[in-house]
Amino acid sequence: MEFLPLHVYTGYSFLKSGMSLPSFVHLAKKRGQHYCAISDYQTMTGFPELTALCQKNGLIPVYGMDVFVEGLCFSCYIQSEEGYQNLIAICLKASEGPLALDDLYSYKDGLSFILDGASPAVMDALEDDALAGLLGPMSKKLSFWLGLPYLPKNNGTIDKFRAFLSQYPYPYLAFPHLRYGKKGDAIALSIVDAIANDLTLEEKQVDGDQYYLEEGTLQSYYSEAELLEPFRFIEGGTFVFAKSRGALPQFPSDDGRHSILRLREDAYAGLAKKRPVHTPEYEQRLDYELGVIARMGYADYFLIVADYVHYAKSHGIAVGPGRGSGAGSLVSYCLDIVTIDPIKHGLLFERFLNPERQSMPDIDVDFADYRRDEVVHYLQQKYGVDRVAHIVTLQTLGAKASIRDVGRVYGYEARHIDMLAKAIGDNLDSLRENYKKNKTFRDLVDSDPYYLEIVSLASKIEGLPRQAGLHAAGIVLSQKPLAEVVPVIVSPGVGLVAQYEMLYLEEQGVLKMDLLGLRNLTLIDHCLSLIAKTHGEHLDYEAIPYKDKDAIALIAQGKTMGLFQLESRGMNRAISIIAPTEFSDVVAIIALYRPGPMLQIPHFGARKKGKEPILYPSPVLEPFLKETYGIIVYQEQVMQIVRALAGYSYAQADVFRRAISKKDNEKLESLRDDFLAACIRQGHGEKVAHGVWDLIIRFASYGFNKSHAVAYGKLACQMAYLKCHYPSEFYCAILDGTTSSDPKFLPLVHEIKGSGIRFALPSVNASSLRFLPESGAIRFPLTAIRGLPGNLSSAIINEREQNGPYKDLFDFALRNKPAGLTLNHFVRLIDAGCFDDFGPNRASLRLGAELVLTYAETFAGPTGNEALLELNFPRPELPSVASTYRDDLKKERELLGLMVSGSPLKEKEDAIAQQGLFRLKELESEGKEGLFAAVVESVKTIVTKRGSRMAFLTLYDEETIVEVTLFAEVYDNAYPMLKEGSIVKVRIKRNYKRDGYTALSVEAL
Repeated sequence: MEFLPLHVYTGYSFLKSGMSLPSFVHLAKKRGQHYCAISDYQTMTGFPELTALCQKNGLIPVYGMDVFVEGLCFSCYIQSEEGYQNLIAICLKASEGPLALDDLYSYKDGLSFILDGASPAVMDALEDDALAGLLGPMSKKLSFWLGLPYLPKNNGTIDKFRAFLSQYPYPYLAFPHLRYGKKGDAIALSIVDAIANDLTLEEKQVDGDQYYLEEGTLQSYYSEAELLEPFRFIEGGTFVFAKSRGALPQFPSDDGRHSILRLREDAYAGLAKKRPVHTPEYEQRLDYELGVIARMGYADYFLIVADYVHYAKSHGIAVGPGRGSGAGSLVSYCLDIVTIDPIKHGLLFERFLNPERQSMPDIDVDFADYRRDEVVHYLQQKYGVDRVAHIVTLQTLGAKASIRDVGRVYGYEARHIDMLAKAIGDNLDSLRENYKKNKTFRDLVDSDPYYLEIVSLASKIEGLPRQAGLHAAGIVLSQKPLAEVVPVIVSPGVGLVAQYEMLYLEEQGVLKMDLLGLRNLTLIDHCLSLIAKTHGEHLDYEAIPYKDKDAIALIAQGKTMGLFQLESRGMNRAISIIAPTEFSDVVAIIALYRPGPMLQIPHFGARKKGKEPILYPSPVLEPFLKETYGIIVYQEQVMQIVRALAGYSYAQADVFRRAISKKDNEKLESLRDDFLAACIRQGHGEKVAHGVWDLIIRFASYGFNKSHAVAYGKLACQMAYLKCHYPSEFYCAILDGTTSSDPKFLPLVHEIKGSGIRFALPSVNASSLRFLPESGAIRFPLTAIRGLPGNLSSAIINEREQNGPYKDLFDFALRNKPAGLTLNHFVRLIDAGCFDDFGPNRASLRLGAELVLTYAETFAGPTGNEALLELNFPRPELPSVASTYRDDLKKERELLGLMVSGSPLKEKEDAIAQQGLFRLKELESEGKEGLFAAVVESVKTIVTKRGSRMAFLTLYDEETIVEVTLFAEVYDNAYPMLKEGSIVKVRIKRNYKRDGYTALSVEAL
């Protein structure tokens, strides 16, 4: 007989279930269910996906949620729209603090309740014969069923419930709790519980009772009436989830103007400022766009976006030049939402908003990341905190995350876990897909049952949501209070958070907006601030040139560290091939450097340099393809081509473009016939029509959104301008967002040094909390010293600013001992070179540090007496020892990430130059192979299975540290010179199979 499980926890219960929602729906269909119910713990987040999955599988969804109230677990199921609203209210209440029974009584209408018999308070009352006293007062205010739990190991419990129910008229039903699919999947629940509670496990197989019970087990435990009652429980429900409950917000008007009129007046006022001279082309385009916006009902949307962008700009918050297809709207340009002129750059409005396809406009806006929250706060103040919410996002256990969590829970060796994770790499495939397609991963798993065991356990939890977080950009805005539209919770310090994921919110009738925090805008902000301090120039960010020839030449030279969108190695290869000379080339590079279109990069470069002919199927296409040398790079070009040849409107052309990009063969055949016929009707020959169709099919599916490429190209070129004309300030701004452990740090250091800018050591009298430009150099901040607390760095600088520069080591210690200066901190400051101005050398300062600190404690410590200072007690003399130059440099590298004050190879500079030896940075950044000069830091020798010795040799120079492998033959010849501190020349070869480096020879230098 069919049974309807109602008490079902899916992955949306966040580490309280070992079963994903899709796998449960699959099981329900397999078991022949007609209904599919969930009752996740204190969340409604799974409702939209349940709706979609049930629709796809022909099932009827049943929506429930579990709440715990005074030791009782109630499962609340929606029967009507009123019940949905009340469940939203309960969900919100639960996020604010513990629920009381009065809360359920207040929001009971439209809901059906099941009291779980396994609730601690119910079980206790059952044992004490006090269940009637517990349920009696409750039953007068709340209609509920008693859920009979499945507790086969607790013999007699079900009989006690039945005995009780034979005396009292409470309705009851079979209510087993499902938290995983099969009996053997109980281990998944154990693992997620261990993850949630930071526990460890030993057992790898567990049988449990909270699985999808077989028919025989159900019938042997429950009566037929108990098994049928869940169907009666849900009867009469009228709730339909899939409908719009909200309303798009209206822009508040303080002058009574209608939104459409206000938008028109504001747009024309903006156009008059940007183009004071009468320009019919702009006015016609503006009229057209405003007409479409008005007909589609989006005037308020544009006013809302323009308002918060204006707020940001008027409060000094940097706003990006544009993002996505929104940069193709002249209305957006006139309202200062974007700074890209769409007509000047050939951008199309219909790529953004198509009058023939009803969909919400989507204007994404970038803000300096450290001030994005101010814009959100502005929206909350303007529209009401109850109408603005952040959006939940789910952090799901992917392949690598599952392996790492299983590794921690079971205590597997970290190196083995790292090997599995490294074998997966950056791909997002599942463990099963990786095993099928990824040979490296498959070979590792097959090499030992140990690895198979890890992967098998990881697969049990893969795909489950690990926790809920906040979407990095998404905000929802509603005309109604959000708690009347979608489930929301209160997050301390954040405000409301909508519990449906981004994809599902629009259909609920709320306005979804992306307010993105962009670090590059923060970098520009900081750079402009440094320029103002250093040069007295107050540059306007939006006025920074983006077509500067010198800046584009800098990009062409490959000096792209820190430049938005342009700094990856692959992007640098594309730049070297194309050799940009114009802004349009940079835009094309941004569009081309993606899977698919990057195959056209060599052709683009060759055509640009005249090494490959530029061919057009028809002269009509030249105006649209000339700037990209006959290659379709942008989606807008597809629209322009089909409009020019087939006579389509731009709206029809956008529909055509979208259909082409989906690569549906059946649809393509129909599109082809229509397109060819339209071309011929427009007077173009059949050969031309076929040629253009072939061109479109070849390139169109890879075409990129030009609006987005132009906007981001502008930002990249503005940053290049700052880097070109204010390099020290620009590099300081980048370094402030980078740590010495960041993989980008050393390549950035190499580029800075290659630009002729040197580094200055941190100094207690010259450094601040950030990198500073300083007469051709960049001064390290105190905050860059590893292991030095940030609050101590602040205290050192505050003390200096208030009471003047530090005179010597004793003065420094006396003034900073009250701030928590310890011997460890003191030595770190010495080793980083912060006291080099005080002399005599770091070795002497290091040796005398404890003496100085003891002196400071005597007078300035917690038990010190400052009055004694007036007695002029003699200061102890610092010990004087010889300098330890190479050791000083090594400590410098450990604390700062590089050697600033010199090179450990300084004494061998002539020999290095004469022999043409490379520095290690060339191996790391360029992958060069050959003879390298380096210092031995450490040698780790191991004995192989054959009994021979090999070693792992750690080498360093002033900037780079690298490990190389010495196999037996090389090690046997080299080991006499492999001592810590030895200067050597090493022939190094890249070992691609092991992703490392092998030493072919080692000699003393």
